[in-house]
Amino acid sequence: MDSIFKKLNVLIKSSLHDLAGEPSSRRTSPPLSLGKDIDREIAALRQRVNDAATYEDELKARIITLEAEIARFDQQADEAVEQRREEQARYLVEQLQRARQRQTIARADLREHQLVAQELLQKVNTLEAYVAEARQRQQAAPESSPGGLADVLRSAREKLAREPQTSTPSEASRQPVNDESVDDDLERRRQRLSKPKS
Repeated sequence: MDSIFKKLNVLIKSSLHDLAGEPSSRRTSPPLSLGKDIDREIAALRQRVNDAATYEDELKARIITLEAEIARFDQQADEAVEQRREEQARYLVEQLQRARQRQTIARADLREHQLVAQELLQKVNTLEAYVAEARQRQQAAPESSPGGLADVLRSAREKLAREPQTSTPSEASRQPVNDESVDDDLERRRQRLSKPKS
């Protein structure tokens, strides 16, 4: 996922580079033209924002599915302990713990995705605002010096140049299930289920 957003940053920065018309050794002054493809690029970025929202929905659905899976494994493990089917109970607790790990990772992925998607949305909005401002300046003073427009867009590029700050799931959430944790879980279940129901 990081590579997608890095590519988007490059696209946004290159769009702003084109907009600003960075002076080079061959150019005497930056052009005022916004570029033929700027609207198409912004539309493509907007589509990426929409895709990010769709992917967020997929992550949320995965978390809900994992919650149901965890509840099912939990109930089945209790039933296996009550019926003294130790091997099956152990297997179910292992599956339960793996499902909890996947859920922890999915939640961390969702948080990371939401942060990056929000930053992408802000960057696209900023790009659109600068393009709109550049167009207004072109219409208001088509004969004026291009330096002001280039400065505005260069400033925008600098603001957009920062990479998104993303978090990664903790290493603990990726650790394999160990026998001790399974034994502890089974013992807690035995104790809880052996108490008389009121």
